[in-house]
Amino acid sequence: MLKVLQHIDQIRMQENIELYRTKIDKIDRAVIELLAERKRLSEDIIRAKHEMNMPTEDLERENEIITRLQQHAKDTLAPEFVMEIYRNIFRSAKAAFKEKKVCENEIFKEIKAKKILIAGPCAVESSEQIHTIAKELSECGVKYLRGGTFKPRTSPDSFQGLGMPGIVFLDRAAKAYGMYSVSEITGVYQLEQGFSKVDILQIGSRNAMNFELLKAVGRYTAAEQKPIILKRGFWMTIREFLAAAEYIRSAGNGSVILCLRGIRTFEQIDSEFRFTPDLASIQEIKKLSDLPVIFDPSHSAGKAEFVLPLAKAAIDLGADGIIAEAHNKPDCALSDAKQCVLPSEIGKLAQYIENVNRANQAK
Repeated sequence: MLKVLQHIDQIRMQENIELYRTKIDKIDRAVIELLAERKRLSEDIIRAKHEMNMPTEDLERENEIITRLQQHAKDTLAPEFVMEIYRNIFRSAKAAFKEKKVCENEIFKEIKAKKILIAGPCAVESSEQIHTIAKELSECGVKYLRGGTFKPRTSPDSFQGLGMPGIVFLDRAAKAYGMYSVSEITGVYQLEQGFSKVDILQIGSRNAMNFELLKAVGRYTAAEQKPIILKRGFWMTIREFLAAAEYIRSAGNGSVILCLRGIRTFEQIDSEFRFTPDLASIQEIKKLSDLPVIFDPSHSAGKAEFVLPLAKAAIDLGADGIIAEAHNKPDCALSDAKQCVLPSEIGKLAQYIENVNRANQAK
């Protein structure tokens, strides 16, 4: 009799389990339907913002939503669980919209496919100088040639760059050795004065929150989706940095490359480093954004001896590339002489990155 009762109990328990599963299946279907509806509404909002030329990313609102829902679910769900769910929901809505709207530039596709190395002088000083450096870097396997021509310097007495003649020199040197050119833009007027010759535009740290410039660059380069390197302001939070990138994207150009270059902290009171290397931010940003993240060890370090170790650390932490300053005669450089490394040193870094790319391809 006992065995019969136990058997009946087991049958009832099994029936209860099946009943619970049926209820869960019903809830799952409802959750999916609600998520789909939420995604559709989010895309409608993003589309409306895009048409009004407004930033499509609102990190402050996203954080408010997460905080509110964490509070609502405090007795049932862990805060970390709620955050993870909604970060994925936000990312999914934005990614779906961008897939429909953005046709990627071929250079940008190449940058996203493997880790890259951008190198060259802080400033283009002459045609001979940039050609010499381009030749040596090209022989080391570097494909991206950087060179500043409009230099926003702390002191008005410092070398301000050659301006548009420097763009011409950079363009000719890059083409001569089959390289892509990279240079910083500092004002809207420059967009119509020859920057079409530059393959990848850079917006420097000082202009990282110059929203009119960000929007203008995004609009001007939207048709060809020219890659834009946006450097993090040395005072900016990660959220502010990502929001700045969204100004470019919302203006029509999704080919944005995020560049970390060190931030200002209390370390600078007695540190040998020019800025505090924000290496940990590499992994955090890659969780929050789908954009490539590169690292600038030259401005972080401020000294040539630290450039390669920092660059390798950044690659090991998941950076999608490095942008470093190289000069054939560092002691004679008119800008940032202390942090410039020789092309031969860049060659060692190029080999390190190539080995990482090969290892990743073999996986």
